[in-house]
Amino acid sequence: MLFFASLGLSVAAQEADTDMKHDTSYYQRYNHRLTLGPLLLKKNSVYATRSRDDDAFPLRYSTNSPTRLGLSIGYDWLSVSGSVGLGTLDPDYKKEKGKTQSANFQMSVNGKSVLGDLHFQVNKGFYLRGQQDPSFAPGAYYVRPDIKTQIFGVTIRKILKGDRFSIKAPFVYDSWQQRSAGSFLIGGEFIYGNAKGDSAFVPANLSASFPNADVNYMRYIMFGPTAGYAHTFVVKKHLFVTGVVSVNGDAAQTFEKTEQGAERTRWYFSPNLSLRGAIGYNTEKWELVGSVISNRFFIGSNEKDANYQNYSDQFRLAYLRRINAGKTIPAVINWGRRAINTLGFGWLLD
Repeated sequence: MLFFASLGLSVAAQEADTDMKHDTSYYQRYNHRLTLGPLLLKKNSVYATRSRDDDAFPLRYSTNSPTRLGLSIGYDWLSVSGSVGLGTLDPDYKKEKGKTQSANFQMSVNGKSVLGDLHFQVNKGFYLRGQQDPSFAPGAYYVRPDIKTQIFGVTIRKILKGDRFSIKAPFVYDSWQQRSAGSFLIGGEFIYGNAKGDSAFVPANLSASFPNADVNYMRYIMFGPTAGYAHTFVVKKHLFVTGVVSVNGDAAQTFEKTEQGAERTRWYFSPNLSLRGAIGYNTEKWELVGSVISNRFFIGSNEKDANYQNYSDQFRLAYLRRINAGKTIPAVINWGRRAINTLGFGWLLD
């Protein structure tokens, strides 16, 4: 059984007990209670290359990571989760798909007026998803332990109606949205990413179908404005469904290098996509919620009939209890909040 641990950090807006800036008839906050409970977590990252050739299927290289069982603990603005891989107990995880080495740090800012994502993903070791027993592979799957991808960047969105809509209820678990509400989002992002392999990304047997078949290294940068909308539908105060969609209108550049050493660069427009969704049942003392977070980057090639995609999906099922936090945890978290304010990042907690 594969064993590993992950650390996830979520930052949520802190409000003093006397802060009535949000409409309490729409949602309640329990940020001064300790949230504690088990979770199931599944992450998947995909690097894909596509061709407009009708006879060519898209190549989707996927990480091979098992579902993880863990524990989530949160108080006020800080939420930490640790987990262990379930290995072969996950039917989607198979040793024949190869081994993935990952170094992923994900930080989300989920405040009353801000929703942000810090992207830091490094993955090495992929297999060709959706193409079992391909004719060009010696085994049941086409495995590429040499392919490595990296994504670094930040996406920040302002929540315009944070007085009635809470992003924290489905994703941070310290709030209870009791009435349906939504909000438009505006912001921006900057993304840098790359992918490289010891040989071309496209298998030699398929090179005739892909105009970028000789590329074995590419990198890209993207930056631009973001706009979106978020809404939570509530049934009888407790049952809720949340959806968040934001589109990034980015200017982008792709640099490609072939096995022969040729280099190509192109500037273009890239409309990227970020999605969040959740469904659950919420009360004052506990919450049960299933959620998904998906970030999709559409990357142009220097060949007009080809393109790339780099995206990641995170699925989570969690059951949280809200209990008394005692004295030690509030003292430590409050010290951290004061330190953040001193460093000039207190706006993240507003």
